[in-house]
Amino acid sequence: MKGIVIYSSKTGNTKRAAEYIYEGLKDVAEMDLASVDENKKIDDYDFALLGGWIDKALPDGKIKKVLDKTKQKNLGLFMTLGAMPNSEHGLKVKENLEAMLVDKNSLGEFRLPGLVDPILINKLRGFAAKVIPAKIREQMIEAGLKSRMATEEELEEAVLYFKENLKKIM
Repeated sequence: MKGIVIYSSKTGNTKRAAEYIYEGLKDVAEMDLASVDENKKIDDYDFALLGGWIDKALPDGKIKKVLDKTKQKNLGLFMTLGAMPNSEHGLKVKENLEAMLVDKNSLGEFRLPGLVDPILINKLRGFAAKVIPAKIREQMIEAGLKSRMATEEELEEAVLYFKENLKKIM
C-alpha cells in the first residue's frame, strides 16, 4: 500500500506536522511526502493525507483546491489552527472538515494547535472597527498571541490516529 502526505504551510507549523506524520507512518505503508506546490498526483496513490492551515474555519486555499480537484477516495485531513482544537472555533473547523470528507472513504480529520502568523496579528491591529468590530478584533489578537505549536505528544496522537484509521483500507 502506498500513501502520500501533502502539506501547505505558511509558518512551518503544518510542515513540521506533515514530516512527523510521514515519519510515523513509514512503518505501516510505503510513503511519500510533498509540499502542495510540488503538484503531486494524489489520485495515483492508495491513500492521501492532506495537511494545511486554517483560514476562516476552512483549509487554506491551496489545500482546498487539491480537495476540490481530487478523485482520491481514501483521504484524511490534518490541520493546524491558532485556536485550540477543542475550542468553539476548533469544533467549527472539525465540522467543516468532516463535511469535506463525506463522499470519501474518510481516514478522518485531526486538528493540531499552531502558531498564528505574526504578520496576521499585526494586520489585525491595523483594522478599523468598520472592518472587524473592536471586541472581536481584540479577541482574535489575544488568541493569536496565545497560540502555540503542537507538542510532541499531540503530533504522536495524530500519527496513532491515522495508523488506526488506515486499518480500514489495509
